[in-house]
Amino acid sequence: MNLSERLMAVLGEAGLPVEQDEYTGKEEKYIIFTFEDERPEAYADNRPTADTAYIQVQLITPKNFNYFDLKKKIRSLLEGADFIVSSTRSFLGDVYMGTEKTRQTVFSVKYTEQRMEE
Repeated sequence: MNLSERLMAVLGEAGLPVEQDEYTGKEEKYIIFTFEDERPEAYADNRPTADTAYIQVQLITPKNFNYFDLKKKIRSLLEGADFIVSSTRSFLGDVYMGTEKTRQTVFSVKYTEQRMEE
């Protein structure tokens, strides 16, 4: 299972639609994730032995939805699957972007995976 599939499975346990990069469905609440960066993490004999992926996970909800329990559930799901959540921030959309009726809750996440020997 690759990392995208793993994220889909873990985040799917929140009971909302989950997509990578963009959601085109019609639900008011959903989760999207985007890979921001990937870099070698650990070295042995001058060769990388692990990679860390930095991922942005976004929970999108209606502006007036009480999102606190869902935010905690997503954080717990991620941490329970060995993802590290380094920050969580939330903000309302705006008129200029056409998102004034939504709230975005953004999780900054990283996941380190050992490289397989070739």
